[in-house]
Amino acid sequence: MHIDKRILENMADWMRDKEDIPQGWIYMGDENERYLLGQPKKRNMLVFGVNPSNAKPGVENDDPTIRKVRKLTAAAGYDGWIMVNLYPVITPHPADLPEEPDQDLINANISVLKALQGAYRIDAVWAAWGDAIDTRSYLGDTLYDIQEALDGDLEWFYRGKLTRSRNPRHPVYMQEDGIFERFPVGYYAAYWRDAGV
Repeated sequence: MHIDKRILENMADWMRDKEDIPQGWIYMGDENERYLLGQPKKRNMLVFGVNPSNAKPGVENDDPTIRKVRKLTAAAGYDGWIMVNLYPVITPHPADLPEEPDQDLINANISVLKALQGAYRIDAVWAAWGDAIDTRSYLGDTLYDIQEALDGDLEWFYRGKLTRSRNPRHPVYMQEDGIFERFPVGYYAAYWRDAGV
């Protein structure tokens, strides 16, 4: 997917003017890649998965992950949510991601994330990738680059218990009674970078 620089410079206006996106939704993607999906409002949570599914704008086009994200962010007092990913290639199974990363896709993803942060208010970030981050060694490296590129004032959280591998749990696999706790993303990401995993 080609991402025009003009879109990134005026993301909120571009999203508002897109006739194929339902009102109140934002979406950037095609049949192979998805960079963002959400319903931003006044108080927004940015939610990081590993890779996108086939969910698209509109309640009728969501999937179990998006339904859970919408429910849990609302329960925590956020009226808006935006789903993004460490790697933008669409696949229902992280194990089907390419063995080697496409650096152009990673760079495009980071550019979109920086533009998103400039266009919409982000009140918190939810680390929600589960053990899928372990499926490809480049995903941890990508997280390091992402958290370095985003505004340093963002507060990161995880919800519920960490997995046995000490990863923040994926929304689909968590109980509804969990709470959001601060996530030390800098230390976590540095582990990936330093360990070379």
